Amino acid sequence: MIVWICTDMEGLAGVDDWEQCYATDDEAPIYLDGRRHLTDEVNAAVAGCFDAGATEVRVLDGHGRNRFKGFVTDRLDPRAKQMGVRSWRPLRWEGLDESVSALAIIGQHAMAGTLNGFLDHTQMPKEICRFTLNGEEHGEMSQMALYAGAFGVPLVYTSGDEALCEETRRLFPHALTTPTKRGTGWATCELYPPDEVRLNIRRDIATAMRAIDPAQAWKLSLPIEVGYEYAYSGLADRFNNVPGVRRPHARSVAWDIHDPRDVFTAPTA
Repeated sequence: MIVWICTDMEGLAGVDDWEQCYATDDEAPIYLDGRRHLTDEVNAAVAGCFDAGATEVRVLDGHGRNRFKGFVTDRLDPRAKQMGVRSWRPLRWEGLDESVSALAIIGQHAMAGTLNGFLDHTQMPKEICRFTLNGEEHGEMSQMALYAGAFGVPLVYTSGDEALCEETRRLFPHALTTPTKRGTGWATCELYPPDEVRLNIRRDIATAMRAIDPAQAWKLSLPIEVGYEYAYSGLADRFNNVPGVRRPHARSVAWDIHDPRDVFTAPTA
């Protein structure tokens, strides 16, 4: 059993400040603290996967600001195999293919526009207001689930704040979740004890791995309409001369994809 884990930072236990995820100084103590929380929760997830009989665990540091350098190397479980990007255009993830049995997501945040979702966003926190697939609102969790579904790989587990867990239950009711905190506003939250959360992650992800059902891989009929609504129309104007891009609203753009793996790749002129 091969498990592929994608990580983020906003949904981690112990993270309650924007600067823990986005400090501009790589050596800022608050950012280093966020990286330690990231590594410790990944270690809990990796341990849980092996508890359930995994033969290999592949891990992607999916928090863009980290530039794939978010894990504290000497603190990371040596059994975790770090993944990266196989190609940028189109965007293809390394190691996520038909050989993988299950997708799990650690430290995820809720989609843009979620009430009381701590640092909720989809891709660009202060630019994108809404992301849709065939007109239905989704977030980064769904993007990864759709990509994995192209290989018949189901999303079986997520961890994040209560809003993310509710999003998971609504969109992927078969997947198990571990709550890490409760958002009280966009930039405020009540943290749950990190040590307890990590014990829960290890237990819950192991339970999820013992109940993998390939039939639960997420697939949508092709073509799939991808839509973005931006904070203001100037951001959408960048697509004015891109073939195949529609402008349903001054702030919005939409286009069709014929391969679910292209959910992360915007068309260019």
